[in-house]
Amino acid sequence: MTNPFILTWDSFSECRDTIKHILWMYHDMTKMYGGFGHNIDFEPIDYKRFLFTEIGEGSIFLHGKEAEILRQGALVALGCDVDNLLDEAQRHPGVYSFITNVLSNPSLKGRSFEKEVLTAMKKALDEEPDVAWESLEYGSKLEAKLAEVYERYVMGYYRRMLDESERGKRSWGK
Repeated sequence: MTNPFILTWDSFSECRDTIKHILWMYHDMTKMYGGFGHNIDFEPIDYKRFLFTEIGEGSIFLHGKEAEILRQGALVALGCDVDNLLDEAQRHPGVYSFITNVLSNPSLKGRSFEKEVLTAMKKALDEEPDVAWESLEYGSKLEAKLAEVYERYVMGYYRRMLDESERGKRSWGK
């Protein structure tokens, strides 16, 4: 597994570029599918690098929000890749190996939701390839978990932005 991305002032440009890709992915998911679907439109997001994003020393506290978007967006991007593999009744050893390695990573401790999602991905990929993967035992469980990821991370992002906008308007007396 690659080293996690360390968010610092020096790496903020890469952070900003990756967040642009994540937000385009979120946009396409909401516009085209209302969730996960086949071939979501986004530039490749290195989920291996961003899933465990950390904030580096000397970074300001505001970077916490950006780090969270990177971590959540990485899991969403991985979910998009797994969804595509399952839709096409394919398997990719690199994706499977990454998921297996992450599940044994101590950094996952305390992140029970992410662990549940990754476990569901692994079990769905363990099933016999079938284009109707959602009807299989673990495929249907993954489909439900991906719907929860979409609701928590993608729609949650938009809800937070709307809430922050409303708070901003109230603080300025509008």
